[in-house]
Amino acid sequence: MHRKRNVFLVSLQRLYITWESFVGNDLFTFASAGAYSFLLSALPIVLMVLLILVRVLHTSPEAIQTLISENGFETATGTLSKYIEPMLAFRTVGIFEMIIGITVFWMARRFFASIQRGMRMIYRKQGKKKPIKENLIVIAAEVVLVILIVLMTIFLIAGNAFFNTVLSANLLSPVLFRLFRNLFRFVPFGIIFVFLFLVYFATPSLRPRKKHSVQASAACTISFFIVQIAFSAFVDLSRYNLVYGILGNLIVIMLEVYIFFLLFLFFAQFQYVVQFFETFLLAQLYLLPAYDDPKIRRQLERIMFIRPPVFYLRYAVTKKKGELIYSMDDTSTELYYVWNGAVRIMMPNQVTDYSRGRIFGEFSGIVGGNRTSTAIALTDVTLLKIPARLFRATIEIDGAMSRRALRLITDYIRKSNRMPLSIDFDV
Repeated sequence: MHRKRNVFLVSLQRLYITWESFVGNDLFTFASAGAYSFLLSALPIVLMVLLILVRVLHTSPEAIQTLISENGFETATGTLSKYIEPMLAFRTVGIFEMIIGITVFWMARRFFASIQRGMRMIYRKQGKKKPIKENLIVIAAEVVLVILIVLMTIFLIAGNAFFNTVLSANLLSPVLFRLFRNLFRFVPFGIIFVFLFLVYFATPSLRPRKKHSVQASAACTISFFIVQIAFSAFVDLSRYNLVYGILGNLIVIMLEVYIFFLLFLFFAQFQYVVQFFETFLLAQLYLLPAYDDPKIRRQLERIMFIRPPVFYLRYAVTKKKGELIYSMDDTSTELYYVWNGAVRIMMPNQVTDYSRGRIFGEFSGIVGGNRTSTAIALTDVTLLKIPARLFRATIEIDGAMSRRALRLITDYIRKSNRMPLSIDFDV
């Protein structure tokens, strides 16, 4: 039970940090830009897929048209015969056709460039920009998506043809026939999962673990599947078509695309939080609200983060009452978080007691050098002994922590020199 509670708490902490980062990075705006870019790139991508199916793979136009009609896209896209017939008309590929092909390919880049901008916003504080690599990834992503759509289309055409023949009824029992027929409808979501995994894994400036990318891709795909079920259950397309005509389906599709981008960016942010969870968690501990903070939201943050199981398993140490934690002029650089009990910090001109939820000893981790105080356990105490490298890494990417660390240094200099020092940290 205790382990399940810890798993639930860690999941809650990750989701909360993800939401805070999602809002802080203004990813709602990036989702809107992604939906708009999809609108501009959808037709070029469709044209490329049709060109490969019809001209390269010699797929029957009637089979493509039947597949589109059976999946309910006909009213949204209109008949594709006006696109397929010109492709069948030309027999040779000349310079003009090559220029048109390159232009169509370039127009489709907006969709993938928008995806990459969103990922770059999430990972902006980690890694270095590599323009050449990023452009190559955009081109590769476009090629991969077109290939995946082509494979999915061929698979769906072949599957529909198989299930519409007498052979399928003879080979499969009625139960298996219905089972495989229903599972067959999940193929597009499998393609979405594969594409999301490739984006989540290959796009970030710092490569995540495959496990994290798989988890984020699965969560995004399942969430989008649930959204589609909700749309089917609660959205009456016939009413929209009656009011808006053919634009009714287009409006619903654009709303679904926007929601997809919201989910895509949310779980990309979630992957980033999981990837660098310790730094996010340390920032929450360092900026933990006081127990008497009047704001309800801040009190909820304190309850959620005051006892982080991840840190306890890795960094917990215990000290008896009166036991020395570190003394002045020691060369250690770790910082300490009071999990339980109380600690007394003694400086040449000041004595301070720290209780549960407080961090101390970070000054040596910031500036290096020897300890400037002595720490003694005032009671039996449990501490989290956190490495200075993690603290420095968190300062580099968290602005609020950086400002607080600067205030700590300023206060120390002021007390040491016994003279006023004014620094504006809001610049």
